[in-house]
This record gives sequence, structure tokens and C-alpha cells, in this order.
Amino acid sequence: MHPNPLAIPLIAPDAVASQPAVRPRSSEFSLEACEQDLPVWKPGSHCPELDGVRGIAILLVTLYRFIKEWDPSAHWVLGFSKTYCEFGQRGVDLFFVLSGFLITGILLHTKPSPGYFKNFIVRRALRIFPLYFSALAVCLFVLPPILATNVFDLPRNNQLFLWTYTSNVYMAWTNTWCFGPLDHFWSLAVEEHFYLIWPAVVFCFSSKALIRFSLLMVFVVGIARAIVALSPEYGLAVDTLSLFRCDALMLGAVLAAAMRNGLSSDTVTAVSKHLLPVLVVACSVVVLAGSRWLGLTHTLFGLLWVALLAVVVTRSRSHRMSRHLRSPWLLWLGKYSYGMYVIQLPLVTLLPLSWIASQMPWLGIASLFLSIAYVVALFAATSGLAFASYDLLEKPFLNMKRFFS
Repeated sequence: MHPNPLAIPLIAPDAVASQPAVRPRSSEFSLEACEQDLPVWKPGSHCPELDGVRGIAILLVTLYRFIKEWDPSAHWVLGFSKTYCEFGQRGVDLFFVLSGFLITGILLHTKPSPGYFKNFIVRRALRIFPLYFSALAVCLFVLPPILATNVFDLPRNNQLFLWTYTSNVYMAWTNTWCFGPLDHFWSLAVEEHFYLIWPAVVFCFSSKALIRFSLLMVFVVGIARAIVALSPEYGLAVDTLSLFRCDALMLGAVLAAAMRNGLSSDTVTAVSKHLLPVLVVACSVVVLAGSRWLGLTHTLFGLLWVALLAVVVTRSRSHRMSRHLRSPWLLWLGKYSYGMYVIQLPLVTLLPLSWIASQMPWLGIASLFLSIAYVVALFAATSGLAFASYDLLEKPFLNMKRFFS
């Protein structure tokens, strides 16, 4: 005989009335457990783990910038650290791969939406322009008279290219680092060119066709870069020109389109198990060798970062790696990474380690303590300025992005 479904409410109404206080908690735990088993990334959603990846990228780049100031002959620790800090400059490649992945994912997700082009361009402008143009104004016109310094004379003489996001083109044309403390803006020019062109490319291709196109671009760029690298007079073009640095962006785009087509964790695990060790060894060799290998290093690091990123985005939220990437300090660095990137080179130019050592001759440039303290102090200053920039300058513009979604 089947039990009467109404028996419990009729017999024990008080017991039933008290159960809702327990059941939602159980369902909450079940829902949370299910969410923890889901992959960290899904279209159209914010992925904090990728903020953690961005935090790693800015940590690499920032330490590279500051440790470059160390005198390797002063102490063996400084020499060892400076040798391996060269790996840090490859954080820029990680930024490119991550940008290619995120931007392509956004474009594929919003492709059917009205205002596809306008919304994307305006939202990018609200994110990028306020800090970029403010930094230019401060460095070119505010700081020189206040500090009575001429360190910004070089970029001021070539400022047209900075205001128009063509500094990397001018660098490639002249084959010189010709913007001094603003030399690092070449990478922002590369990304801006990508933002202008890529929406139209994504709009014209299906996600599968986009994978084929992006892989073709990676191959063509690698070959073209190797040919150009044979000529020393175009050496800087290999490192800064958008055409020759877009392969990392393309690799990120391949991963985004593959995720849209159902790339599984099992596939990524099977491939990365054999590919990652080879890439790690190859990248380590080229860094220690100090050779550009006809631009092959750019390709190798692009492949390494996209392989690692594929592992990140296909893992569950409960995975140990995912939990580490959600560490508060990494999320903090990821949130303020743009400001830190913009600020760090002007700061290290205004406060070089050699000048600080000359102000404290009793310590001497050979002081290990001074060198480490220098990195810590500049890292803190960069973080503080980036924090202030985000809250006071960038955030009001970011709040406007909701009108273009």
C-alpha cells in the first residue's frame, strides 16, 4: 500500500513547518558542490581565476623591470636573480595570450547582439583610454616642470606616435627604443590595434573557421618574423610591430573558439601531459641562451602560455590550481595590473637604483640589502599608485560600461 502524500502535513504540521529551515541549507550545499565541479570558465561570465592569471603576468613583468636595475657583480644572489629575471619579460606574452582569449570570448558571446561593434569599442575605450591618456599628460607635461627633470624629453619629442597608438610602428621603422620611460607603451599599441581589427574578423567567421584562420595567422606570422629577423636593421620590428607580435593573441583566440566548440578537460589533459614539459624545457633553454632564435622565442612562449591557460580554464573550481589562482593577493594584483604596468617604467626611470645608492654612499651599490629593499619599495609604490589610479580615475569610467552591454 502506497503511503498517503498528505499524511505528514495532516499529522505533524509543526514538524513540517520547521523543515524549511533545514532543507534550503541542504540544497545550498548541494548547489555549491555542483558549482565547485563546474569548469572555471563559461561564456559571458566573470572568471576570477583569470584575474589570478593576470596577477601572475604583472608580477613577472614588474619584478623583471625592477630587478634589471641590480648590479650582478655586486653579489652572487643579484647575479643569479638577474639572469633568471629575463623570464619575467615573457609576462607580456602571457598578457597577449590572455587578452586574445578574453576578447575573442567576449566577441563570440556578444556577436548576435545589437550594437556589437559600438558596444565593444566603447567599453574598451572606457577601460583603456582614461589611464593611458592621463599617464601621457602627466609624464609629458606635468612631471617635467615639477621635478625639473629631462627624462621625458625623448618621448615628448616623439609624442605624436604615443597619442595615436603608433609608438610600436615608429620603433620598428627607426629600429630604436625611442620613447625612453614610455618605451613599454609599444605593447599597449599592439593590443589597441588588435581591438580595432579583431571584432570585424570574429564577425565574419564562424567559431570553427576562426580557429583555422587564427592557426594560419600563427604560422604565417612565425615564418614572416623569422625572415625579417635575418636582417639586423629590422631587429626591433620583430619584437614590437603588431604584425609580428599578434601570434600570441591569435593563440588565445584559438583557445576561446575551441572552448565555444566544447573543448574538454580530458583532451586538454591528454595534450598538455606531453606538450607542456617540452615547452617548459624549450623556453628555459632559449631564456638561458639569451638568443632570439629568429623570433622563435615569441612563438614558444605563446604556445607555453596558451597550453597553461587551457589547463586553467578547463579545470573545475574545486581544483587545487583554481583555488590558488583565487588567492586574494593574486586577485588584487590582477585587478590593478593595468595601472601597475603603465606606472612601473616611468617610476623606475625617475628613481633608478644607481641614483638611490649615490644618495646613501655608506651602503654602497654592492649592498644586497639595498637592492632587495629597492625592489620591495618600488613594488609597494607601484601598487599604491595603481590602487589610487583605479579608484580615483578609472572606476568612474568603468561604471559607465553598463550603458553599453
